[in-house]
Amino acid sequence: MRMNRRQFLDLTATSALVAGLSPNPAFDLPALAQPDLLSILGPRKVREIGLRYRELVPPENQTQALRAAVLAARPWSARVAWFSRFSIVDMVKDDFAAGRTIMVQGWVLSATEARQSALFSLRSD
Repeated sequence: MRMNRRQFLDLTATSALVAGLSPNPAFDLPALAQPDLLSILGPRKVREIGLRYRELVPPENQTQALRAAVLAARPWSARVAWFSRFSIVDMVKDDFAAGRTIMVQGWVLSATEARQSALFSLRSD
């Protein structure tokens, strides 16, 4: 099969775009289910917070819904891997700055932290 220069450039550009849209490892399920709150509050309290959040927000009571909610909350620049190295920590900061918080068991949490705690509460270990 022969490929002309234009076909080669189209294929190269498409490959680069697909590679750039690949998921950021910081947003994979194991990472999302490990909130920074664990080091501060411990696993028992984080699990309690996660369970309560799932009671307060029934549409986000399953792993897939929680993960989708976290990923959907990322800014556009964080969805393109080569554009930015946006992290979960950045999302938490942005949540607080934008007022996207929720009170759960006396704690004011960012929406991201609450969802991470809910994901943690769904783990079987």
